[in-house]
Amino acid sequence: MPLASHLVFIIGPASLRARWRCLHASVPMPLLRNLCCALLFLNLAGCYSLSPVDIDKSIRPAKDGATSYLVGVVGVWPDAKYSLHEQSLLLRQKGGGGSASARLRNNVHLRTPRDIRDGRRGIGTLFVMPLKPGQYELYNVLFKRSEGTTAWRREDFSIPLQLEPGKAYYIGDFRAACIDYDGHCSFIHSYNLKRDQALTTGKHPELPPLQQLELKHMEGAYPIMLDSEAENAAVYKTILSGQAK
Repeated sequence: MPLASHLVFIIGPASLRARWRCLHASVPMPLLRNLCCALLFLNLAGCYSLSPVDIDKSIRPAKDGATSYLVGVVGVWPDAKYSLHEQSLLLRQKGGGGSASARLRNNVHLRTPRDIRDGRRGIGTLFVMPLKPGQYELYNVLFKRSEGTTAWRREDFSIPLQLEPGKAYYIGDFRAACIDYDGHCSFIHSYNLKRDQALTTGKHPELPPLQQLELKHMEGAYPIMLDSEAENAAVYKTILSGQAK
């Protein structure tokens, strides 16, 4: 396919000729060709290049050492009216140890894997964290726009996670939805063990069967984190879906 045809796909047909003439006049052809190839490569291959997890070295298990696995899904709620480009769950080891995060990133060329697609806007990333056994806690969240200008964090809750060696713990599905684009967002939490066990087995067959870990003290994270089955969840779902009048 001619290079110009690829550019139609990358930058859009409406402005292609004007942009091409401007670039052609100011940039040497070899450099322009390399630039176009790089853009094409990003468009075709760069969408799923980001890892959904980030783990401090201090809490990563040693090679052949005792290991616990923390498994779940983070993403965008299917009925969300608004969502930001990145939503993250943050956890840390109790007693001042290291920290880790699980995220869904949803930019054009910078994405975590889309393991789940559901509903009108729903997407989810499966995360698997290999960790040293011990006591951890979910303590924070992060909602962020791609340019980094909007983020909302809250650090006054603790959801305990007791992880034993040789086990894989499933902590559920966390889907973000926002009231607006200014970072006023919440995670709606639910469990779908059957679906996520199948996903985990397909991507990480070496893991033991998942054990569902019931999250305690979620009320301390309200309203930044909502139990989808709670009495007040219906009200928030109406607001977050934009259906409230």
